[in-house]
Amino acid sequence: MHQVKSMTLHLQQAIAYKAAPKTFTEAEEAYQYLLAHLDAQEVGSEGCLALSSTLSVIFLGIQDPPDATIRNLIEQGLPLPSSTDPYHIEPGKFQFLQLPVQDRLCDMIQQIPMLFDGPNRIYLRILKENPITLVAQVWVSC
Repeated sequence: MHQVKSMTLHLQQAIAYKAAPKTFTEAEEAYQYLLAHLDAQEVGSEGCLALSSTLSVIFLGIQDPPDATIRNLIEQGLPLPSSTDPYHIEPGKFQFLQLPVQDRLCDMIQQIPMLFDGPNRIYLRILKENPITLVAQVWVSC
């Protein structure tokens, strides 16, 4: 197993997510749902599984791919329109790392050294990068 290195990310604006069609209490079940959901979605879709330090599910949110207007705003670094979606990653400073998606959540968690200190909230973002590739990002507040 190779060592995964984190970077610091400064999020300037909240990332909003719609509620997933199902609610979950078990992290592994929510993770498996998210992988299956994204597999059937368009490239650019994403989901966010927010977990407590004990890996309890806080929320499972999903997001469609950005349209041309939103992509243009992102590329220019301009503010996005405010959202009424129920879930958000709020602006702030985060430790961030990207790694390959694993078949099981527990296998992925074991690769992430920054989780061993028990952060209050862990955001696991899964992005559909291309028709056959999902990428995982882990965000933890600094």
